[in-house]
Amino acid sequence: MEEYTDSGEDKNVYSDDDNDYFTASTQNNRTSKNTDSSPLDPKRLAEEMSKIQPKHEKEKKKLFESYYKTRENEENGADNHCFKFNKIYTDLKFDYSVLVSGFGSKIQLIETFVKEFCTDGPSLHFKGYLPNLSVRDLLYKITFSLFGIDKKIASPIAHCNFIKSIFESGSMDINKMRQTFGGRFDYGIPDHVYVVIHNIDGYSLRNETSQLTLALLATIPQVHMIATIDAIGAQLLWDNRMLSNFNWTTYSMPTYQPYDLELSYDTNTKGGGGGGGIGSKSSSGTNKNLQPSTILTVLKSLTEISTDIFKELLTYLIKKKKNKMEFKILFDICRDAFLVSSESGLKTQLREFIDHKIIIQKEIGDTTFLIIPIETSVMEIILSQLENSIS
Repeated sequence: MEEYTDSGEDKNVYSDDDNDYFTASTQNNRTSKNTDSSPLDPKRLAEEMSKIQPKHEKEKKKLFESYYKTRENEENGADNHCFKFNKIYTDLKFDYSVLVSGFGSKIQLIETFVKEFCTDGPSLHFKGYLPNLSVRDLLYKITFSLFGIDKKIASPIAHCNFIKSIFESGSMDINKMRQTFGGRFDYGIPDHVYVVIHNIDGYSLRNETSQLTLALLATIPQVHMIATIDAIGAQLLWDNRMLSNFNWTTYSMPTYQPYDLELSYDTNTKGGGGGGGIGSKSSSGTNKNLQPSTILTVLKSLTEISTDIFKELLTYLIKKKKNKMEFKILFDICRDAFLVSSESGLKTQLREFIDHKIIIQKEIGDTTFLIIPIETSVMEIILSQLENSIS
């Protein structure tokens, strides 16, 4: 019988196996800092993104149309006889708030609905995806746009209750309302107001105070709220009390449209690491990530008057080779061009640019300056593209 003996080599192998666990457990387990690729420069990122060709455009259009066209009406050649939009409008009239979810940007979808259906009252649109939008700004826009009231109120909840008291005083004489609330009330108190919030789950509105205030606003009978969400757990923002106040009816309406506008300012997609994005400045005081494409994308969502005001500002800055202008000078220019009639009107038009950090408002002594934190060469590119789009 042959005797089995371990060779020296075999003993070493077994010895190594036995000690593998202890050897590994004593090693310092660190993740390399060089595993992640460096973020693309914003300009390079914009160039690469522009090369991406749209896909499935016909299918997306058909999906979009399916939300307001029935098959029967399409076969009969009926012109935009609406289907799902009808249901949404009916829900609004029955004092429900409408919450729209689904993959893809829903801005065009909601804007189309409001334009075609919500014609019996003013509509106010808010961009919840703006990183610096506050519920205070939202409430201020409501009181100023609807009633001409230009004043700040201590807290958002108090401001919302103030708005509620205005609507409850609908039977009051206009002059008495002006004395009581301090506004102009040029158009009285509307019976229907449509408040549209794109991305009510946006980062700047996720706090409890904002959601409590919006829920309280939704309880006003004249206010019809339409909101969109994109985050998976968005409905976890609301407790039972908020849900009762919002009184949501939900619709899943995916569009598969790109989030171009929503991401045009997002610091997480602009590259440059910490501090990148639309608000990141260089040592020279210019915003190195504020690209022409970003500004032009924002301008597409604004009114013609806002665009014309921005053109006047650009023209002046390019001519003077500066990046700041006195507010008073811009007001005089815009008034002469019949773009605005009051300083408060100009402030309202500029608010969107300030929210997007395209324009920075700065007080120096007793003078208010408007600053565009970009190089003159970039201003020239933007102005040229704006003029070419008109001609």
